[in-house]
Amino acid sequence: MNRFANALIAHTKHDIIPKELDYFGPLIGEWSFKWHDNIGDKYESITDGTWTFSRILEGRAVQDTFVTSKKNPETDKLEKEYGTTIRIYNPLHRNWDVFYGCTGEAVQLVAEKEDNQIVITCVTPIGFHMKWVFFDIQKDTFNWKNIRSTDHGKTWVLKARAEDVHRVVAVLE
Repeated sequence: MNRFANALIAHTKHDIIPKELDYFGPLIGEWSFKWHDNIGDKYESITDGTWTFSRILEGRAVQDTFVTSKKNPETDKLEKEYGTTIRIYNPLHRNWDVFYGCTGEAVQLVAEKEDNQIVITCVTPIGFHMKWVFFDIQKDTFNWKNIRSTDHGKTWVLKARAEDVHRVVAVLE
């Protein structure tokens, strides 16, 4: 398994990624946060979570692991939820191709910078429009939200958010 980890994990950004397009570089490291999930519905919950970001694939991509708890609709109990996102820099389009997966869900997205925010837009047809937004990004903190639209982007509803996100361990590059 060490060969796999050694082939996967990178310790520096690849030169193919221009410094100004290295959106996820400041997030490399370990973070803790308060997770608000299913906002506005009967499965709404607030739990603690951890989020770890690392460079992968010779520094051409950034992957995270997202660990929190989620209410099981059948038992109404909190259960551990594990997810991962892989962000691969696309030099042709000068943006990031993004793939997210967790139990029962897999989506493809694209990430671009809008002002001082990283906006990740769902490109997989899933019945609604979805955006993940990283905002207020500082050295040791940031905010994140998941917004959705069922009317083709006319109105947006907050479905989840990570708040009180703070760095636990930084990674020096």
